[in-house]
Formats: sequence, C-alpha cells, structure tokens
Amino acid sequence: MMMNKQWRLLASFFCLSLLTPAMAQQVPVVTPAAQPAAATTVTAGLKPFTAKYQVLRSGKVHGDAERYLKPWGQGFELGYKSNITWLIFKDERHERSRFVFKDGRLQPFFYQLKRWGTGPGRHYELNLDWSKHELLTGKEKAPKTVEWNEQWLDQLSYHSQLVLELAAGKTEFSFDVLTRHGDSRSYQYKVTGEELLTLPAGKIKTIRVERVGKNLDKQVVAWVAPELDYLLVKLWQAEDKVEQFDVQLQSYQFSQ
Repeated sequence: MMMNKQWRLLASFFCLSLLTPAMAQQVPVVTPAAQPAAATTVTAGLKPFTAKYQVLRSGKVHGDAERYLKPWGQGFELGYKSNITWLIFKDERHERSRFVFKDGRLQPFFYQLKRWGTGPGRHYELNLDWSKHELLTGKEKAPKTVEWNEQWLDQLSYHSQLVLELAAGKTEFSFDVLTRHGDSRSYQYKVTGEELLTLPAGKIKTIRVERVGKNLDKQVVAWVAPELDYLLVKLWQAEDKVEQFDVQLQSYQFSQ
C-alpha cells in the first residue's frame, strides 16, 4: 500500500504546482465558447517556449517531462508531457489548458488531462462558457451544477496567473482553482526568497515560491527564473517532509 501511495504522488507531480512564464500586457480576446480561429500575431509578453526536465527521487532519475507554451487561436495553450518509470510502475500523461487574457486576468476555456500506463487510463476535461456561465465536465461534457465564479482558473492556468502577479510585484497569491472534476478549491502561495541554483541546464538565478496554508498534506516549493520569463526551473514536493520528487530543468528554447 505504501508503494502504491508513493507512486501516485510521484506520477501526479505535474498536476500539482507547475508555474509558467507570463508577463502579458495585451492579448486580443475571443469568446471562449466559440471555436478559436487560426493563430494570429499577439502583442504580449507570453513568450512561447519548450522546456525539458529530469524527474528525480532520492537523487535518481526516474523519467523526463516537457512543458510548452504556444499560441492557440487568439490565446495560448499551456501543456506538458511526462514519462515516468519507478520500479514496476509506468506513467505517461499529457495535460493542457487553453486560455485568453481579459481585463488583466487569464480566462481559461478548455482543460484536459489524459493519463495512461500502469493501471487504468484516465481522461479529465473541463469546458467553460463564460458568456453562458456554464461549466461542462468530462468527455461527455456534462453540465456541472455549481455557482459561477468569475475568478475561476484551472489546474494549469492558475500558475500562469501567479506569474503575471509575480511579475507585477506581488509576493502573496490566492486563487480559486477548478479540480479535474470541476470542484472549486482555494490555493495560496507566497514568495519566500531568492536563490542561485545549479541545475542540469546550468546556474540560474531564481525566485522561490511555496504553497502556504493550514493543515497542508503536501509541501510544495517551486523556483522560477525572472531572467527567463519566469520559467519554472525546479519543483520539489514532499509529504510529511519526506521527498516525493525533485524536478530540474535540463534544457529550454524560446520561440522567435
């Protein structure tokens, strides 16, 4: 049972606290419910990128992951792909969020997570219609009966919103985040320092951000690099102060 618990924690690392580079200033807005058109030129600081990582536990590499940000319609798609092997377990997944920038905030309209490997596969999906105030869940797009919240973000887009606020000078953050099932949760983070890290990608100056709050079952720390558009360069998570994983930047490339 303990082995299965540790594996679930390791396999789900990218669903918990990934941050994304973002310093948006102005992005043309589309109606989220509509099918976005082909990608167009946008005037924003959301710089498209591809970043690759090593996934470690107790100093040993157990897999690799890739994160990306790319234009999609008149907004963006943020996503990741991961491939992790630990003992007899194998986990592959692809998570993505699509959003636009409106009135100083990110507005997500599509979220999806697919997982396959050891055990049953999983498919989670959220569709948000901001004009109708409608939330649809799952592949079946079943309506979710819930009070609409104009501050909602999904499991990926809230990290982009955090970085927008971090770039604007804030040091404490609070977000209303939809879970994979469409339930609302409140997440809090706080800047706790600056560090110079030595990673596979080299020496990088970083800002350390930690999840805060009472009765947290997991300790989450992320390091982002202001000189790299606030790219996530390291992510560490523990349960009861016992390390579950350590994700480190291996390489990165920004699109022109």
